[in-house]
Amino acid sequence: MVYFYLFSINKVSDVYIDKTRETILDLRKDFLKDTVNNLIFEIDAERRAKTRYTEKLVRDTSAIINVKTTHTDMNFKDFVISFFSDNSDYEFWTVLLWNNKENKVIYISKNLVDAPEKVTFNNVISGLSSYGVVTRGDETVVFGISKNYIDELVKSEISDTIRNLKFDDNSYIWINEIINYNGGKNYAIRRVHPNLPETEGMYLSTDMTDGKGNFPYLTELQGVNKDGELFFSYYFKEPDSDAVSKKLAYAKLYREYNWVIAMGIYLNDLQSYVDQTNEKSRALASRLTLVLVFLFVIILFLSYSLIVLIEKLYHRHSRKILESEINQDSLTKSASRKSGTSDLIRAFREYKRNGSNPGIMMLDIDNFKHINDKHGHASGDLVLIEIVKAIYRVIRSSDKLIRWGGDEFVIILYGLQQENALEYGRKILSVVSSLKISAENNEINPALSIGFTFFKETDTDYSDVLKRADEALYISKTNGRNQVNLIL
Repeated sequence: MVYFYLFSINKVSDVYIDKTRETILDLRKDFLKDTVNNLIFEIDAERRAKTRYTEKLVRDTSAIINVKTTHTDMNFKDFVISFFSDNSDYEFWTVLLWNNKENKVIYISKNLVDAPEKVTFNNVISGLSSYGVVTRGDETVVFGISKNYIDELVKSEISDTIRNLKFDDNSYIWINEIINYNGGKNYAIRRVHPNLPETEGMYLSTDMTDGKGNFPYLTELQGVNKDGELFFSYYFKEPDSDAVSKKLAYAKLYREYNWVIAMGIYLNDLQSYVDQTNEKSRALASRLTLVLVFLFVIILFLSYSLIVLIEKLYHRHSRKILESEINQDSLTKSASRKSGTSDLIRAFREYKRNGSNPGIMMLDIDNFKHINDKHGHASGDLVLIEIVKAIYRVIRSSDKLIRWGGDEFVIILYGLQQENALEYGRKILSVVSSLKISAENNEINPALSIGFTFFKETDTDYSDVLKRADEALYISKTNGRNQVNLIL
């Protein structure tokens, strides 16, 4: 009976080890996928922001030119050519001056010189993100900023962001740009790789192998061609080391740029987590065994049931600890984006089900990049921490403060009435503006810009309310910062 009891404990322990390994792998997969998806969300947001900004530039430029055209003694052609060619602020703009009477080009900007045969109104306009058109007499000028220029700006900024990101366990994000979706030699270019920056720009082929003879690039290409994303494993060099270890990777295709955005995490420490957990489990089982052996004849069935129950409880407790670490931002102790996304989804479902409509606030820190550049990232981290503490003193315990990314936060304010939204936002602005944060013998007085909104019946999911909050935040930024705006 004792042998049967000990044998049963070992079997339960084996099952527990397998479950622990599965749990850790599942949590790591969630981490990789959420991080890549957050980066894609950031790319889309950056593209929208730059498009809005260029639209404003084009509107302002159109207004200037239209004012100038009211001068009767002005030579329109000479003015347009001088305006765009002599001003360095417009050197990246696309400009076409056309003679309508003679149906010919009078002037084109530098970026059109390489392909003059393609210079027509329709061709030029189709390549612009936003544009303006002004006509005077027989002459018409079309001007704007190209889609390619905006995309190159976004690509450059996102690439720099990825190179500066720091993750635990030697994790990092990399980007491959696909040239040929059929694969083969030189099917892609390595665009960003923080582990091997010297290889950025090199061509990749699907016949390349890792240290164990696997074909990771072929696997990646087949996966994104089929489903747009995949998890896969391969062997790769560790950062700052010659060691080659097994990695778990997640890759997703961003079709607009032909980018495969991927992130991996090394699995060489997985066994140590399992062993550590197993050691605690065995220690607990051993202590119980010494006690239960004396009572085994009487309570055999009860003791076996008890150890199984304890193993399950311990496994559940371990999982809760692991999930808690993922659901909380490690720096500010606010909710993580993963946890916040789940809360937004629940709030949207409740709104659809019973009409309860919480306030959704999006905020970020004014001139936060300047704070980091001037005082250092350690001071920037301190500013984030102190601002979160200040906000927690204002909001209720039932509300949700989420670090959405960098210095950007989202707050779910349950039960807040629409008529009180702006006043509540100003209260948060006041509390944060009163902070005096000491950093390296300097005093930092932070400020926020806030965008406020609520769910609408026309919303299809939670992302619609975030877009409105982001638009309201953009208004606060462009109107001078340190203010709150509401869009309903």
